[in-house]
This record gives sequence, structure tokens and C-alpha cells, in this order.
Amino acid sequence: MGIWHSIAQQFRQPSGVFGRIAGFLFRINVEGVEWTIQQLDVQSADHVLEIGFGPGHGIRRVAQLAGQGRIAGVDFSGVMLEQATKRNAQAILAGRVDLCLGDAAKLPYPDGSFDKVFGTNVVYFWNDPVATVRELRRVTKPGGRLALYVISKDDIGSFKVTQTGVYRLYSGEELTTLLTQAGFRNARFVTKKERHRTGICGIAEK
Repeated sequence: MGIWHSIAQQFRQPSGVFGRIAGFLFRINVEGVEWTIQQLDVQSADHVLEIGFGPGHGIRRVAQLAGQGRIAGVDFSGVMLEQATKRNAQAILAGRVDLCLGDAAKLPYPDGSFDKVFGTNVVYFWNDPVATVRELRRVTKPGGRLALYVISKDDIGSFKVTQTGVYRLYSGEELTTLLTQAGFRNARFVTKKERHRTGICGIAEK
């Protein structure tokens, strides 16, 4: 394994000293996180789940929007759980936010638990994307909405870190195909120019 493969694995599952640095680097994703949350149309009483919450910016934002609801998050990085817990300490103490260490492919929630489910820059790393999105569908309420954000494969496919076999890159069409294959309906995508890249958000309903 080369240095680029090791870096890719750290972006997939931050740990140790690099993981703490990654939490700082992930701030560049805040714009994409905010935009993805906008696609969810979060209501005040919604129950919302974030997959791969990183340092917790998205959790904090949806907790503000769903003031009468409940927010949950799953991430399989202990370092990210620590950072997100600190960032959302007050809401966690109030019982409105619950964060846990876990895997998107096997979520610790009953069927139909959430009105809205979202994740940003996490789809790349799923070993079995269709099975994982089916698991997201399982915990989504009938009529609930899913939003998944990626950076366009055309924009990041040339980077060495994404050529290591760790990343699975997507176009908008490929992302919506994934959502449809997993059983979601009305799958579509929207795009947004962000500095020197294009963000893609795949959206669908159960």
C-alpha cells in the first residue's frame, strides 16, 4: 500500500492524529452539507438521520431546523464521534441528539424511524452501495426523503487519492441509478457549482 492509499483510507475512516486533522479539513465540506440539508426540506418535528456525520456540522444544523424533532447520527470513526459530540454537547445533553459509532450497512434503528436521511461524501466508501442504500431505505418512514451528496467524478477522478481503489466515484446519473436500484422512488439529482468543483445531490423518496 502506498501513501495515497493510506490517505484515502484515512478520509474513509479518520483515526489518530491524521483523523483530528481530517476533522479540520472537513470544514471545506460545510457548503455541501448545508446545501444537502436544504434538499431535505426539514420540518420542525422531523426525525432526521445523518450517515457519516464527521465533525458534526450537519448534525448541528438539522438540530436547529428540527427544533421539536429528534436527530441521530452514525459514523464509524471514533475520532469523528468525539469531535461531533463536543460540537453538539448541549443538544445531546438535552436528549435531542443521539450520536453513535456504527456502520451504515447495519443501522441500529427500527424500520421506518426517520422522516429524513442524508449523507455527504460517504457513498464513495461503501463496499456494497446498493445493499447500504437499501438499509437506509429500511429505516426511512414511508414518504420520507433521502439525500446523498458527492463531488462529481469529473472533478475528483484525476486526483491520486481517488485512484487508489478506496473510492467509488459517481456521476449524477449513476447516483440516481443507485437510489432506484435500492428501491427508492422518484430518484433525481441536482448540481451546484462550489469553488472549483461541482457538487451533486441525489434525492429520492421511499
